[in-house]
Amino acid sequence: MSSFWTPSGEHEVPNGTDESSSTATSDNFTEEAEIDPAAAAAMEQQLREAQEQLLSVPASQIVANHIIGLFELAAIHLRVDPPNLEEARLPIDAMGILVEQLGDQLPDHQTLAAALHQIRLAFVEVQNQTDDSED
Repeated sequence: MSSFWTPSGEHEVPNGTDESSSTATSDNFTEEAEIDPAAAAAMEQQLREAQEQLLSVPASQIVANHIIGLFELAAIHLRVDPPNLEEARLPIDAMGILVEQLGDQLPDHQTLAAALHQIRLAFVEVQNQTDDSED
């Protein structure tokens, strides 16, 4: 049985295979995956610092930043040649759910709503261009 390291410690992971067939692989993995205790402590400290920084920012701001990330992801899929409409659809839909359902809980709600409207229009425009070029 192998283990998985997390900041809270080692956790046993069942491998789902016959022990005899995976012993060599597990042993090699364990040898390669050993982490220096000082490095582990440093990584754990970095994780704590990152969590403290995250806690210092209002959750609404972090959600708004993720919404902008969804906008950017959709825009990337719309800009490629040929546009990937199926891949653009999911981030646009997710953005719509967040903006429309959370409303005024989000900072700059009007700006996010305008961005949602803009990316939806861009999707329709690209979709129409794609349909016209196929004719």
